[in-house]
Amino acid sequence: MPPLRKNNARVTPMKEIESVALIGLGAVGAVLGTRLQDTMPERFTVIADARRRQKLSREGIDFNGKQYDFSFADGTGTKDLILIATKSTALSEALEAIAPYIGPDTSILSLLNGIDSEETVAGRFGAGHVLYSYFLGHPSMRQENRIVHDGVYRIYFGEADNRTLSDKVLRVCRLFDQAGIPYEIPPDMISALWQKFIINIGCNQTTALLRRPYGHLQRNPEALALAVRMMDEAAEVARRMNIGGAGEMVGHAVEAIRSMNPDGKSSMLQDVEAGRATEIGIFAGMLCRLAERVEYPVPWNRAALQILSAL
Repeated sequence: MPPLRKNNARVTPMKEIESVALIGLGAVGAVLGTRLQDTMPERFTVIADARRRQKLSREGIDFNGKQYDFSFADGTGTKDLILIATKSTALSEALEAIAPYIGPDTSILSLLNGIDSEETVAGRFGAGHVLYSYFLGHPSMRQENRIVHDGVYRIYFGEADNRTLSDKVLRVCRLFDQAGIPYEIPPDMISALWQKFIINIGCNQTTALLRRPYGHLQRNPEALALAVRMMDEAAEVARRMNIGGAGEMVGHAVEAIRSMNPDGKSSMLQDVEAGRATEIGIFAGMLCRLAERVEYPVPWNRAALQILSAL
């Protein structure tokens, strides 16, 4: 995946982040939204449609036993930082919802799974607004408006090349430091995105196919072997696309699998169990499209795509 072109990026120093908005109070959004609400309640708002706003106003969010009631963006005024934490299937609607809040200095972090949401956001608002980003951590468990999370996570973000940090990256660093949000800035953000992608190819798809939590991959050699077969295919596609570090990605992914909460369930497994549409299109679907470009067969991922698309 090539880096975004920054032809329209600003070169003047950017001001500190004073206002933050988030769209998507799901498993990832609630982790970040509650932290921002705790640390900057007067400067943090949630973007939501009328139905979701009504539900949140009535019920709020119970996060780890604490009740949260959020303020909502009112459609006026730009934001310094916007966090997108919806499902990938809701990205197009999210872009329309955040449009009124985009100003000249607005930065956008799209924390969606997959490797192409940044391109979509940049196509709508311009690459100068976009930082690459993803969330990596233990999954949240949700039941209605109650969400439980153990606090193990990290935000990875930055420009494509972070050997020298841009003003845009630095001001997000300062905000996250103030809010107590753990983060890391990989030197090669494209490689880092692919590393997360390969973890998802193995974890999300395998747990959804087998209807088992992470512990099943840790205890059952055949389950882990299935995950590795799909990740090996993804890593070879990455190698053929000249993605840095592709040869080490599967090994790192297996280490990540072994470190996961054995009772945890991937977002895709939770979607399958709830009867919701899965994100298979941005995992095996995306990989199959890229594999065709580099003329490499990916039969295990094609099988996963067919099976999970048929649910």
